[in-house]
Amino acid sequence: MSEEKKLQLEKLKQHFGRRVHEQARSIVNSWGALQEVHWNEHWYQEFLQSAGKLNKLASRYQFDQLAESSEELVTMLGESDRNRAPTSAVLERLNQCISDIADTCSRSNDDLPLQQISSGRKPVYLCFKNTDMADTISEQLHHFGIPSSHYPTADALQQSILYRLPAAIVVDTEFDGNGIDLISRLQQNMRATIPAIFYSEETPTIEQRLSVVRANGIAFFDHNLDFGRLVEHLMGIYAMRNEQPYRVLVVDDSKSQAFYAEKVLNHAGLFTRTVLEPLKVLEVIDSFQPDAILMDMYMPGCTGPELARVIRQQPRYDAIPILYLSAESDVEKQLDAVSQGGDDFLTKPVPKEVLISTVMNRCRRYRGLHEQVIRDGLTGLVDHNHSLEALNRAIESSEAEGRLVSFAMLDIDRFKSVNDTYGHGMGDRIIHALALFLSQRFRVTDTIGRYGGEEFAIVLPDTDEATACRLLDEVREGFAQVEHRRGDLAIQVTFSCGVAQAKPDDDASSLAQRADEALYLAKKQGRNAVCGSDQSDHS
Repeated sequence: MSEEKKLQLEKLKQHFGRRVHEQARSIVNSWGALQEVHWNEHWYQEFLQSAGKLNKLASRYQFDQLAESSEELVTMLGESDRNRAPTSAVLERLNQCISDIADTCSRSNDDLPLQQISSGRKPVYLCFKNTDMADTISEQLHHFGIPSSHYPTADALQQSILYRLPAAIVVDTEFDGNGIDLISRLQQNMRATIPAIFYSEETPTIEQRLSVVRANGIAFFDHNLDFGRLVEHLMGIYAMRNEQPYRVLVVDDSKSQAFYAEKVLNHAGLFTRTVLEPLKVLEVIDSFQPDAILMDMYMPGCTGPELARVIRQQPRYDAIPILYLSAESDVEKQLDAVSQGGDDFLTKPVPKEVLISTVMNRCRRYRGLHEQVIRDGLTGLVDHNHSLEALNRAIESSEAEGRLVSFAMLDIDRFKSVNDTYGHGMGDRIIHALALFLSQRFRVTDTIGRYGGEEFAIVLPDTDEATACRLLDEVREGFAQVEHRRGDLAIQVTFSCGVAQAKPDDDASSLAQRADEALYLAKKQGRNAVCGSDQSDHS
């Protein structure tokens, strides 16, 4: 094929690619419009047609990820009532489809800014008489991808709540004379509690704090408003809605017993997987990564306690809760089983509510402890070692499946000077704010870690170096606009970043080294910049 022909084909590909991504962006924006409109037949029809058009375009021009996501979207919409909003569970699935489409758009080579990629989050309602304060909070929330609306009067707030429930309300205690009483009255008339965060220009009294608790307030800030902590509370609310379901491995040689346990747990929203051949349990644990194991006491080939001890021989499985579910009623045998690697014993027949509650409590505790072990205390991000583990896994996956992976290293500019000038408390706020900012700008499949001190690391699967540099540059520009406050003091900081794409002979150490060299170049060029390893190689 001639060079001219190749050039023509490339131009055609780019042209059709723009059409596909324009349609995808239209879908994302339309979904975001649900923040302003009710689910209705007119909106439904337009949205369904747009989703169908995206599916046809993506399939025709071989944009496989968008084709798959849009096909699932069309299927779910087809099963929904055009005149009535779906259940929360279906809405979450629809939202995940939109998020997948948005993620794919953000990895494309077009010029769509990250902040325009919306996944249809519910807005936060701001209730302040002080418009300047509301505008300041709204602007800072926008940088973190949190939509908000300001309501200067109680009537405006009440009308809006009837129209659309917010993710949360941030309210001044002086709003409408007494913001705490107003929210308390609103909560009494609501079928579902709205998370409320209160703000006061004065130091709150113990009586005010108690009133906030009774109004279902989840936080109380004074005039020293820490935007990072405010964002953290709000992101916690969004995370509660999007938390991954607990995963339970059912080990039982009886199909009927295993099916019963699966049915009960699935109905409660837990993911399950069954192993009918006990001696295959280790390979399934490795792939499924359960939060708990529900195991029969007596099985062919080995007993439950024997299998539990085999599982406990693997250090990485030592903390996974193991619960026995058996008809064994001898208390001494039950205690003996628990002492051999088990955590609890449920005697058949066990009421559904007891099974669900016991399993969920064990899963919740395990996941919480597991997160504490692998995550940095200040930021909630994975620590240095687990960042490198994630990078190793991504490199292994890229080699096995022929996929791309890039690695980014970030460093806050002149951080020592910030600590020396404003104190370590302000430095911690900035580190915390950057961690939150990064968490909102990348996919669930990307791993963000605190590499050490003021340094961060990001593992980006399925992303080439040029795209990673573009994404990080947009993040850099956005973070530079964030204000870090302490009382009346407000400062802004920047970061520098180095990015490297894995080569065939790379391991985690060599890839990290190349990203670090690119970071050094970014700082050498004046800081507040993003450099790729290609630039570093030619410098």
